[in-house]
Amino acid sequence: MFGAAAQHLNTQDQNSNAFASTSGASIWDEPGRTMDLVFIMDATGSMGSYINSATKNIETICENIVRSEQLNGPGALRIGLIAYRDHPPQDHTYIVKNFGFHNKVEKVKEALKTLYASGGGDGPEAVTAAMKAALDLDWRPHATKLAVLIADAPPHGIGEYGDGFQEGSPDGHDPLRLARQYAKAGIPLFMIACEPALSGYQHAADFFQGLVQITGAMLVPLTTASLLSHVILGLAGEAMDLDRLHREIGDAIAERIQSLSLEGGQSNPMDDVARELHERLLLRNENTKQLYIESIYRDTEESRHNIQVWATAPDLATARPNIKRVAGSRLSDKYLQTRRATSSYKPYVPFPKPPGGGGSTSTAFGGSSSASSPPSSQPGSRKVVSEFSAFSASPGMSFQHTGSPPPTSAATFGGASPRLQNGGFGYKGGAQGFAYRSRDAAMMDDDDDDDALRVDGGEREEEEAKDSKQLPVAVNEDGVIHVQGEDGQTLAYRQGAISLDQVRRLAMQSAYRGGLAQE
Repeated sequence: MFGAAAQHLNTQDQNSNAFASTSGASIWDEPGRTMDLVFIMDATGSMGSYINSATKNIETICENIVRSEQLNGPGALRIGLIAYRDHPPQDHTYIVKNFGFHNKVEKVKEALKTLYASGGGDGPEAVTAAMKAALDLDWRPHATKLAVLIADAPPHGIGEYGDGFQEGSPDGHDPLRLARQYAKAGIPLFMIACEPALSGYQHAADFFQGLVQITGAMLVPLTTASLLSHVILGLAGEAMDLDRLHREIGDAIAERIQSLSLEGGQSNPMDDVARELHERLLLRNENTKQLYIESIYRDTEESRHNIQVWATAPDLATARPNIKRVAGSRLSDKYLQTRRATSSYKPYVPFPKPPGGGGSTSTAFGGSSSASSPPSSQPGSRKVVSEFSAFSASPGMSFQHTGSPPPTSAATFGGASPRLQNGGFGYKGGAQGFAYRSRDAAMMDDDDDDDALRVDGGEREEEEAKDSKQLPVAVNEDGVIHVQGEDGQTLAYRQGAISLDQVRRLAMQSAYRGGLAQE
């Protein structure tokens, strides 16, 4: 059944429709393309640089999503914001602030400006309460949905030292159960891991990699807030492409997974379906937008085991007894060596040739290498540019809508947006660089107010002006875009043949949305 259905994608067999979506004749259920994007943001004392980066770049983020994904119609893009700290007595300011969805950028920016980094308590924070608040928002049924969690601390109840709520969130909700509700609702939950702080915890990195795997998303480790807006734009592009494919062939994917499960056998039906579907999609030249960033985590047998436990356990109580201790640092030797080498100030030199070549990309499957990685090229094959418009029409790239739309008000997300003066993907530069901090088991308290990162009124404007320098951007001859953050961390965008990792995530999303998995 699956093979015949997939052949319909590659051949002239118009009689086979097993891969056709049952949701309607068109892969889009309403006129135009729409997106609901929610930020779930840790607002405790260590997150000031990320809050500032989001505030400064929110207009660029919104305008570029509308342009690059060709969203149209009034309110095509809605942005939601959930801020969180911790439960009392760990924090007495607030647990969750729910700003709801808005389709006006001014409202979103006003909400962000009210946030400042303060509070916290025992290390773990009210992540679970924030996940529940985001899930309960009024998501539009036909919009592409995307949730982005930005955090440097885990939820309560995963077994961290000094956790004030060892059994889990005091509101009774469980993050693993919530993740499955996200998956059933078609909301991929991406995690931006603010490093190296998150890896100061024993279990956090493994937990979040398992959590996002449930929803068909991935974890992106960031060591600098200056790349935040670029990551969000890349995630939005991937989400739109995978949602398009789900609408087209998601029902057939779910049927094939169910068929293989009923047949039994030793192999994993999800992996079998992903490999088979990947081959078929490559034959039909399926292209997707892809975000690449090198994993900074040390890969061990214990960490892989833990990720699998978190991804498959029904709840925290079931998972905790099966988690193995991972000895040593959670960060890779390569990252630690690079950090030591760059700990002292050095001039900003774009794109030094990395020693030893490539590396793995961060994925939702334990940080393993993606099946398709951006080609590593010599510096001579790159052109360093300062604005996206210089390469918006590069061959093979469609991140940016290349036409010149008529000038319109950008007050409401939707319709054509004016050409950006600071380039696509927010290349006008990032926010204040992430200040490294470390934790050990005996010093998990992070409730010191990050006063140096709190700026109000004129001070905020002065801070933004100070950080307005552009980030180094380069484009390979094959169209791969590279952006370097303020601390040297580099990410890459490409549009090309769909990767096996993306197909795995598509299969996971289709399984949950098809009702094959239990909560």
